[in-house]
Amino acid sequence: MLNGQCSDWRDVFSGIPQRSVLGPLLFLIHINDIDEYVGGKILKFADDTKICHKIRSDDDITNLESGLCNLVSWSKERQMLYNVEK
Repeated sequence: MLNGQCSDWRDVFSGIPQRSVLGPLLFLIHINDIDEYVGGKILKFADDTKICHKIRSDDDITNLESGLCNLVSWSKERQMLYNVEK
């Protein structure tokens, strides 16, 4: 509704169809630069992301925390927030 005028309903064809090849491809393109932000080993499979670090010192802990902070910043910039409950 705009200025008291209401338009008729129309079908909207947008988005990516489920079970298509294009959807996963576009998702991979969208997250392609995530490795550059984390600065450590990162594992990606479908819509799962894991950061892997061996902790041997306090510096390793600091690097892991930094990687997690960078990952959160990356996801906020792209409006693609993580489900931390999973």
